[in-house]
Amino acid sequence: MRILVVSCNPWRKDNSIGNTYTNLFNGMEDIEIAHICCGGGTPDVDFVKYHLHISERNILKNLINPKHKCCRIITSSNQDMRALDKRKKAVDFMRSHRLQLFFLLRDLIWSFKNWICDDLKDFVDQFNPDIIFAHFLDRGYLNEMLFFLKEYTKVPVVVYAWDDVYTLKQFSLSPIFWINRFLQRKKLRKLSELSSLMYVISEKQRMEYSRLFGRSCRILYKGYDFEEQPTYEIKNQPVKLVYSGNIGTGRYKTLALIGSALHEINRDGIKAVLYIYTSTPLNLKMRRLLDYPESIHRMKSVPSEEIAAIQQEADILIHVEGFDLKQRFKVRLSFSTKLVDYFYSGRCIFAVGNKDIASIEYLSKNHGAVIAYKKSEIIRKLSRLINSPSLRKKYAKQSWECGWRNHQRKHIQSTLENDLKTLLHGK
Repeated sequence: MRILVVSCNPWRKDNSIGNTYTNLFNGMEDIEIAHICCGGGTPDVDFVKYHLHISERNILKNLINPKHKCCRIITSSNQDMRALDKRKKAVDFMRSHRLQLFFLLRDLIWSFKNWICDDLKDFVDQFNPDIIFAHFLDRGYLNEMLFFLKEYTKVPVVVYAWDDVYTLKQFSLSPIFWINRFLQRKKLRKLSELSSLMYVISEKQRMEYSRLFGRSCRILYKGYDFEEQPTYEIKNQPVKLVYSGNIGTGRYKTLALIGSALHEINRDGIKAVLYIYTSTPLNLKMRRLLDYPESIHRMKSVPSEEIAAIQQEADILIHVEGFDLKQRFKVRLSFSTKLVDYFYSGRCIFAVGNKDIASIEYLSKNHGAVIAYKKSEIIRKLSRLINSPSLRKKYAKQSWECGWRNHQRKHIQSTLENDLKTLLHGK
């Protein structure tokens, strides 16, 4: 079975797309994968052999000089790395400043469609996919690529939704946001209609999207081989708290609340320290809010293999969501894939967020974490955890058991493989 995966990001171990897709597909028998990346960066996985790179930079260059190629195979040569690193810095700036006009301009660049070229067609023809698998995302250029691939190959399309990219239950005062929202809704509706299968990330999203799109959606989680729970040894002094992952969508504000609580807890001596590992570019506001030198240590982003070891060295793993209305609406259907990493580490989880958010709702239903639903609960519940090793052990066990029940990788891969084979037989 040949699967063509399409995404906006490179297939890497240190981003959520690559990490999750590797978790889902690596180890499945009798599959071959090719990848089309509609964005910058370089891949770092071995089992995906074929990567095609298309960027708006090359699209613009092709408009000026038709001899310049829009599409190319990604390599790890120094020249490629330098060019892609420059683009990454520009995109990081846009991400940190949330310049939505940039994203509209990016869609405009892709609308010229000069990227539909012989190189792209040759790449697809040579791989000859049986199935196209892609992120269900509010990115016009990604969806235009999927519309072309569906028409060109006539093979089934499978989409995977991680966030609420469709409903109008959002909050923004920006007219650009709403213009983009309505434009993308039309394309997402069309993508849903032409796709043969739609996966979602949470039970809450399954219920809403099944109703909105008039179809049966299926939940697809990340998984691990949960066999034996790691031993939790109480040895860190002070107590070590670890947060790893994206701190956007208001999460940095909640981490700052934890920093404030730790500052109070540590008033008579350092009892606990929070270590934050993130690749999110930090602006001045983020740095200022997280400025608790004795209670918060901001760490550089590290490879996923190192993060796994860091999580197992922790006493408490932190999961947070934003409390602002805008951020709550943005993540209300989402389930953070790093929670499965947390479960697998067999460590106590302390979560902070409103109870109507899917990830918090999941942790509550499965008794997988100590949860502060309100800002006022943070210091009390966190103090209790820091001062009670037995409570940390109890929730470490419950966290791992949640993963054992719901995130067995062999079951997830078996279900995914059966679904895809059913599509092929249907074709």
